[in-house]
Amino acid sequence: MTFSLLDGIIVLLYVAAAVWAGISVRRRVRTISDFLVAGRRLRYHLGVATLVATELGLVTMMYFAEQGFRFGFAAFIIGVIWATAYLVIAKTGFVVDRLRMMEIMTITEFFGRRYSKGVRILAASLLIVAGILSLGVFLKLGAVFIVHFLGIPETSIHVTTTILLIVVLAYTALGGMISVVLTDFIQFIFLAIGMVLTTMLVLSGQGFVGFFDQAMTAYGAAGFDPIDHPEYGWWFIAYWSVFAVSGCLLWQPVAQRILSSEHPGINRFIFRSTGMMFLGRAFFPIVWGIGAALMFGLDSDASAGMPRLLAEILPVGLLGLLTAGMFAAMMSTDSSYILAWSSIIVQDFLDPLRKHTFTDSQRLQATRWSIGIIGLLMLVFGIWYELKDTAFRYLLDVTTVYYAGGLPAIVLGLYWKCSTTAGAYAAFIGGALLPLSFVIEDILLQAGGSTGQGFIATLMPPNVRGFTSFALGFAGLFLGSLLSSRTSQQPGH
Repeated sequence: MTFSLLDGIIVLLYVAAAVWAGISVRRRVRTISDFLVAGRRLRYHLGVATLVATELGLVTMMYFAEQGFRFGFAAFIIGVIWATAYLVIAKTGFVVDRLRMMEIMTITEFFGRRYSKGVRILAASLLIVAGILSLGVFLKLGAVFIVHFLGIPETSIHVTTTILLIVVLAYTALGGMISVVLTDFIQFIFLAIGMVLTTMLVLSGQGFVGFFDQAMTAYGAAGFDPIDHPEYGWWFIAYWSVFAVSGCLLWQPVAQRILSSEHPGINRFIFRSTGMMFLGRAFFPIVWGIGAALMFGLDSDASAGMPRLLAEILPVGLLGLLTAGMFAAMMSTDSSYILAWSSIIVQDFLDPLRKHTFTDSQRLQATRWSIGIIGLLMLVFGIWYELKDTAFRYLLDVTTVYYAGGLPAIVLGLYWKCSTTAGAYAAFIGGALLPLSFVIEDILLQAGGSTGQGFIATLMPPNVRGFTSFALGFAGLFLGSLLSSRTSQQPGH
């Protein structure tokens, strides 16, 4: 289907609305609390919309579609486990209730209050590494989508994505969390309509039953059974379960919504509604990916399959609506993540290192400078780095660098009085050991021109490596806390 003038107008109207949102709310940003956590005035409906929109980014749809393209309906286990994690937290208030009552502005601020300034800086450093490495891939996948969805020359893709990034940086720097929340709400509306209509079109060709029959022929029984699928299995389920809980509690873009809520009780309602919607977040793009595999063949480019399929089947008007929704997803998620990591850099890395703390105006200025620097790193890394595996697998590796130590440090820090600073150090160092070694080795191999696997990659399967990292994090916190407590109780100490 050709991208028409009507489609172009729809997309331009959205981009204009996003920029206007950033400019119009600038006068409401008076303090760092307004900028980072929207003055803690986030209510239920907007909280649900902004959390779903933030986690329903273009990169999310791209990696879910890629998982569906390669592995069939077995990939739906990812969405089931993630939704379950949100629903369990919604039911129990696990961690989130206590965090909101502390009135902190970043998740790593907790580590400074509970343990020490050094632990806070270490946690912030690992989170910054994980965040910036993730953001580079966000931009790369956005570029892949634009190329294959709009059919523009690949030679102009870097110019296109640079322009989009500039727009994102502009309204994020102007309005902070307030503008991000407003554009999240717009994105939520666009995508909710576009995704349902698009899925109906994907299924309409063969019918619902016929679509599943063709998928069974293409993927076999393993394409419907995550337990027996070689990509997943029990090790993946164990790894992804602890990872999903970590994402609910530790990922700063999610935590920023928790910390922005009007009062702690709202978070439970937000998580409950979000958990149910996250099933759709996984199901729709996985169906698109499977549809692309059935249309173009399993041996075609998995990452390009979904945008190529949508460009083929969407009619005029809906093509523009979904394009605007995808641009919204890319811009809104990128802006949320950029804001999250700029806040970490200033609040939890730079400020603790200073002799005199930042004033409110200095924090705002430093945060806006950080936004620009992150954008530049995001652009450079996104152009240079080449994925060797699926985007989903890469994001698991880089995020585990922070999660594997952060989960035991935050959970046991809140619920186990014996947790010590030494234990927290041991948790972060032990948890980051395997994933950080893997990421560093892979980057060095690529810089040297090698396309092979490194030592860490061959040491153990990725799901075993990931789960082992969390085990090392918990073991580090327990052993470090017990040993340091025993030492402090000895005579002479």
